Amino acid sequence: VMHGKKQRRIAAETLDIYAPIAGRLGMHSFKHELEDLSFKALYPKRYKAIVSSIKKSRGNRKGILKKIENGIHKRLRQDGLSGKITSREKHLYGIYRKMKDKSLSFHEVFDVYAFRIVVGKVDICYRVLGALHSLYPPIPGRFKDYIAIPKSNGYQSLHT
Repeated sequence: VMHGKKQRRIAAETLDIYAPIAGRLGMHSFKHELEDLSFKALYPKRYKAIVSSIKKSRGNRKGILKKIENGIHKRLRQDGLSGKITSREKHLYGIYRKMKDKSLSFHEVFDVYAFRIVVGKVDICYRVLGALHSLYPPIPGRFKDYIAIPKSNGYQSLHT
């Protein structure tokens, strides 16, 4: 077990060097683990505060995520659509970074939990968006169309 300056130095080095390398290599779960462990070592009070906020807001998150996912599947089937649906929980350092970068409180981070629906064609993507908005009305100002306006790296998707 390391203590003090050495632990913080290695944690900072991990955040600056090794976690980004893991991300570039496509090792995203490893990257998130490195970030969360480094975050805990560098900012233990902030880490504990976010863990506490998640526990308070979480409830039965796995049950809730599954219920939402099943509802999405059902709605897509009703509309004759299909896609690969996955859910995720934002990792702790990602929550902290978003709060810090955008000066947000924990309750203003809307993507602590998120769903991804992958489809094969652009027109299907917009139809899935319509189906989702019939289930869950969009939050004003939160919609992003990266299909019409792709990111500079070619990334295309719809965020709502």
